[in-house]
Amino acid sequence: MTTDNNDYELLRNPQVDYERSDLSARGILLFLVGLLVCGVFIELVLWGMFRFMGKSEALFPQPKPNPMMSYRKVPPAPGARSVLQNAPAENVMVFPEPRLQTSDVADMNKMLQSEEKVLYPTEPFKDSTGAIHIPITAAMQLIEQQGLPVRPETAPANVTTQAKTGNTELKSVPTPAR
Repeated sequence: MTTDNNDYELLRNPQVDYERSDLSARGILLFLVGLLVCGVFIELVLWGMFRFMGKSEALFPQPKPNPMMSYRKVPPAPGARSVLQNAPAENVMVFPEPRLQTSDVADMNKMLQSEEKVLYPTEPFKDSTGAIHIPITAAMQLIEQQGLPVRPETAPANVTTQAKTGNTELKSVPTPAR
């Protein structure tokens, strides 16, 4: 028996193989590089278009501004700005109406003080509708002592009543003669 080490055909199994139609790593990398190049190209084209449109007034005329709008621009006053604020400080005296709420804490304190005056007046008073305002603690004590008002328990004249069988029947009310 001769041993021939140069013959590897006996060790090869033709049924054990890999799929040759799968994507290769080179193909995937080429696709990703092409995608990157296309993305950069699109970004450059868009940048150029916006730059061109921003500088060409003849091709893209701007609409006429509102005549009510003021044209004077006031430089922001040099002052203390918040660290988190991105916009420059606005001069409130020049800013057009309607102005938004500028100091929400101060406005909330004013509202709370006005409500405190209504809920806890120093002495009772009568308003324009004729209602008498007393402190809310005194009103709660009055309700505790006197109780809440209730409706009378008398039934109106034309009311349905329940018969012994469970059906409802209408009481007859005499109609006035004409």
